[in-house]
Amino acid sequence: MNIKELYHIERISENVVIIFCTTYINPISYLPIIEQELSKINFNGKIIFDLLLSNGYSSNRFVKADVYEFKVNRRSMSVVDSSSLDDLLITKIHEFYKSHPYLVERNHILFDEEKYHLIHT
Repeated sequence: MNIKELYHIERISENVVIIFCTTYINPISYLPIIEQELSKINFNGKIIFDLLLSNGYSSNRFVKADVYEFKVNRRSMSVVDSSSLDDLLITKIHEFYKSHPYLVERNHILFDEEKYHLIHT
């Protein structure tokens, strides 16, 4: 499997990016490759990792970090509660899963009712 198939980067604003895992493999393991991609899009700011497909609806689903000079500051990485995410991020997250139902359907971590909820609500 190509490493770039393990995640999807979506720029939300000038200084915010969401990185979705697209398999059960956590993309944080591939930070050097992600940093190369952030450099290509000239990105500095905050990244939010949505690890739903690798961690499920656990307390460590979302991880945030700062990016400076296209490098992820590992010391800034921290778990984020979903209630602290703004409405735009939540909307973009829902849109991503609705537009990529095949990612959700093939996932074995989520329960069937969770998959249905992500795709249909």
